Amino acid sequence: MIEYNFYRFHPSNYDYERFDGPEAGTDMLEFELYGLDGKPLNLFDYCGKWLVLETGSLTCPMYVKNINPIKSVMKKYPDVEFLVVYVREAHPGSRQGAHATLAQKLSVARKSQNVYDEIRSVVVDDLDGSMHRAYGSFPNMVYVINPDGVVVCRCDRAFPDLICRVLSERPEWHLVERKRIVTATPWIMVPVTLTGGLGYALGHVGRSTGYFVGSCKDRPVELFHPWAGLRPSLILA
Repeated sequence: MIEYNFYRFHPSNYDYERFDGPEAGTDMLEFELYGLDGKPLNLFDYCGKWLVLETGSLTCPMYVKNINPIKSVMKKYPDVEFLVVYVREAHPGSRQGAHATLAQKLSVARKSQNVYDEIRSVVVDDLDGSMHRAYGSFPNMVYVINPDGVVVCRCDRAFPDLICRVLSERPEWHLVERKRIVTATPWIMVPVTLTGGLGYALGHVGRSTGYFVGSCKDRPVELFHPWAGLRPSLILA
């Protein structure tokens, strides 16, 4: 069994062929989360209005690339609640390691909100990632949920243009759950990954031509994304 709070990213940390969690047309799952002040709250507290739920972390470039673009989506849909669920570190390392305690996880979540000027509400999953694992475990996934608590759309990767389209077509269900990965730009990807640690990050900076560069004991390894068919994709969570 893979340890949830892994100390180094490796492709084997994820089962890319699985996407656990509630599908479009099914009810959202209830979980206890934590506000940035450490006080418990329930995911069901957000029922009653449209909810866009995105996962992220301090060391996740795919999440960070969305922070500014999502602001225009928020302005366009002021009736929607936009929520970030802080999960495990996507690229932990010597600078920002895996969370060892809930208090540490809360502290890093507050830091992330300040560093990236995140204006969305941020809540924090428990240390074992109970909510994260039940909803699919991907580092930057998104769920769009209607006021009745029913999932309208979910996707393994969050993209502001996808979120905007789903909201514009409410209440239609969207059944496409996999998106071709477009990596964060180098000026986002590199510094965010470096937040985890220098030595580890260098093993992940690959060409922007479609290759996924992983690392195995500091040795770069080119891999193919299982969803991309014969075309390799750059996966940098």
